[in-house]
Amino acid sequence: MRARVSMRAPHEEEASREDVATRWLGTVLGLAAWTMFFVSLTFAVGWYRMREPWPPLPISTWLLALPGLPLILGSAVLARRRDDARRVLRSLKVALVLGAAFVAMQAAWTHLAWWNHHLRIPDDGVPASAFYGLTALHGLHVLAVLAGALFSAVRLKRGADVRDAVRRQALGWHFVSVMWLLLFLAVYLP
Repeated sequence: MRARVSMRAPHEEEASREDVATRWLGTVLGLAAWTMFFVSLTFAVGWYRMREPWPPLPISTWLLALPGLPLILGSAVLARRRDDARRVLRSLKVALVLGAAFVAMQAAWTHLAWWNHHLRIPDDGVPASAFYGLTALHGLHVLAVLAGALFSAVRLKRGADVRDAVRRQALGWHFVSVMWLLLFLAVYLP
């Protein structure tokens, strides 16, 4: 029989409202800074796209759009409000699987573009640099959100109160989902 997992270990003090608010504000400000960075890179790519024809990527647009599905589903899974530790843990596990699926698909498309279709830097210029650079930068952000979700799942399994952390990670997941859409529109579409 399984032991019931609580949201808070008996030896832990509950975080004060000010601490929770400060962490939330820090997360929002950090994500706002990264949003401005991604948007400025997107405008730079748009400027290059207006100057010269943007060649279509050697991979089908539908295949490039497919990794967005796990991100959107993961965002929906983490957006649900749950107070039961088992449901939160299940949500974190589902999000981890979806995030791993996204990273695997992005890695596969990047591998195909490099090895099978010979999309190379510097030979293919700005389009190749934008494709690889922005895909890698976004992938690192997804990995950071996944690391936070994994850390929260481990802490929750040990009995810690992770409601605040999961709420912040859900915000991070929403961020990478929206940035993926921006990346798709700016770089992947012909």
